Amino acid sequence: MQILRSISKLGCLYLIKAFLFIYILSQFFIFSFISISLFGCVNSHQALKYNRLELPSGVSGPESIAFDCNGDGPYTGISDGRILKWQGSKHGWKEFAITSPFRIPKFCDGSANPAMEQVCGRPLGLKFNEATCDLYIADAYFGLLVVGRNGGVAKQVAISAEGVPFRFTNALDIDQNTGVVYFTDTSTIFQRWAYAIAMQTGDKTGRLLKYDPRSKEVTVLLRGLSFSNGVALSKDKDFVLVTETTAAKVTRYWLQGQKSQLSDTFTQLVGCPDNIQRNIHGEFWVAQNNCGRPELKVRSVKLNREGKIMEELSEDFGPLSEVQEKDNDLWLGSVLLSYIGLLN
Repeated sequence: MQILRSISKLGCLYLIKAFLFIYILSQFFIFSFISISLFGCVNSHQALKYNRLELPSGVSGPESIAFDCNGDGPYTGISDGRILKWQGSKHGWKEFAITSPFRIPKFCDGSANPAMEQVCGRPLGLKFNEATCDLYIADAYFGLLVVGRNGGVAKQVAISAEGVPFRFTNALDIDQNTGVVYFTDTSTIFQRWAYAIAMQTGDKTGRLLKYDPRSKEVTVLLRGLSFSNGVALSKDKDFVLVTETTAAKVTRYWLQGQKSQLSDTFTQLVGCPDNIQRNIHGEFWVAQNNCGRPELKVRSVKLNREGKIMEELSEDFGPLSEVQEKDNDLWLGSVLLSYIGLLN
């Protein structure tokens, strides 16, 4: 009888262990499924198709990307001073606008020579006013300009602030409610052709500025910035962000609230940030590079409204100057490459 009881207890023990094993195994599979699902969401651009929109022969540097008030485009500025519009794979690129009144197509078209930029123009930051369909342009040598929906020769609207001429106009964003343009002047000393010297010497004369098209006034919001570069207005329009490339950070300037007219660090990065673009959800894509240090492995990142990293590009797509999210696609600009990348 005692032997039967022992066998019965032993059977129960094995039965309990078997149930525990099945339970643990089921939890493992559930956890694995959840982990795989979450991983897929975080790296949502990993398995997407990558395409290239090749620029016309000889040119390079599609630094920034814009879409007009009808959603058409992209538009981009290139190394020979032109702003081009993409008209689909059948028709390719078409010249839309130029920034230099001195530009001679015979000498400028197809140029990738930085020495020609002061004559041919070098459009960098682009953004459309959605109400008027005017395109605002930050040209490195010709300041802040605007051109109408039909393109042509852009008109200068600002070339200095507080009596100090712009030396390196770089990027911009627009308050679509008021039409106010926020933009950067990377240095008050160095022009774009000397950008490497500005970075190596640690130049801190960059500025964040505001242009009001109603009053035609330019206001300096921040000065003393380290290679001020990209600009992005928040979705609620309560602050504007500016990337400081050589300081490897994004600075926030408050436009509203108790901190109005004050600034703080939005996020500190590992690499050197270039342009910054807000998506429709109020998140920010920051193009990030290795600061000329091959051993530094960095990729462009997406930040939330609090400056926390939400996502990074899952692959290295080369030196990027901009990542712009539109209709769940990612458009990739580069000041060095000869094409625009598209992840869709």
